[in-house]
Amino acid sequence: MPRGVRRLTLLSGVALCAVLGGPIAVAQASDNTIKQTLNHYGPIIKREEAAVKSGIDGYPGSSARLVRALGHEVATLHAMKRKLTSESASTAQGTTGRSDIIKGVTLVIKAYSALRHDVKVANGGPVPASKVNPIVKTATKGNKDVTAGVHIFKKV
Repeated sequence: MPRGVRRLTLLSGVALCAVLGGPIAVAQASDNTIKQTLNHYGPIIKREEAAVKSGIDGYPGSSARLVRALGHEVATLHAMKRKLTSESASTAQGTTGRSDIIKGVTLVIKAYSALRHDVKVANGGPVPASKVNPIVKTATKGNKDVTAGVHIFKKV
């Protein structure tokens, strides 16, 4: 039997098994896939949050560390958001948790991007409180949404 026909037969058999047993297995695996994504990005985000905190501690004098740390954090959050957006949840709770996390991450990305921009514009000087307070409020709201979404996944 030619190699192409064998490959087609094998792939057809795999596809048939996926059609017969797939929806149940996929439905159970969807929430787990989202959990795996969260577990993958959790330590990375924690490490980058520590870098942001370190940048804030040395801030009025040196803005380069803070700008760099915020840039890395925003990039990681964008990657996690893209990954979560492409995954689907298998339960209603999973869908709610996923949408809460995506909504919260979007707010945090917006806040950190604005803060990064303001720090770069200030060029090492202090950023006015009138600009920082709304950014902090947005980041806090986003953090609450993410926390609520993660809490839902701990129950699922």
